[in-house]
Amino acid sequence: MSLVWTLGVAVGAVAFMGGALNLGAAMARWTGSHVAMALFLPVSVALGVIAWMFVLAAAWRLRRSYLRWAGTAMSAEVVESDLRCKNNQGPLNFDLWRVKVEAQFPHPDSGVEARVGKQYFYSQFREAKARELAARLSVGSSVPIVVRKNAAMLDIPKRPVWADIW
Repeated sequence: MSLVWTLGVAVGAVAFMGGALNLGAAMARWTGSHVAMALFLPVSVALGVIAWMFVLAAAWRLRRSYLRWAGTAMSAEVVESDLRCKNNQGPLNFDLWRVKVEAQFPHPDSGVEARVGKQYFYSQFREAKARELAARLSVGSSVPIVVRKNAAMLDIPKRPVWADIW
């Protein structure tokens, strides 16, 4: 499902940005201002990127709510946990802290051992939060998860990176 989600997000982002550019051009034509015509491209791109982040956040909240409603709440054991600093890879060359977690659990329907892994990014200004999450989700600790059919999600309030939402 992750591959389908990743491809869907890529196609959705292109379509969403195309719509943002069309809306910006239509608004610039409607105003008739030369300044609006000159600025519609950078303003539309900036606002489109920001709005797309809100769309992804809303999709994650909806999916989380659905899984909490329709899924089975369980506890999983963390089998892999990693905290790394990605130097100069954030916006404006700030550092990014990546927390990568993988948990193992017996599937409620089949009883087969299954794994779910997620990655979380924090800016350099939220390093303490990244360290706190990594300490809370250290190897051997227990983490709440929600499972429904072939979908599983770590039930923590922090949204994972966009590719790991599904």
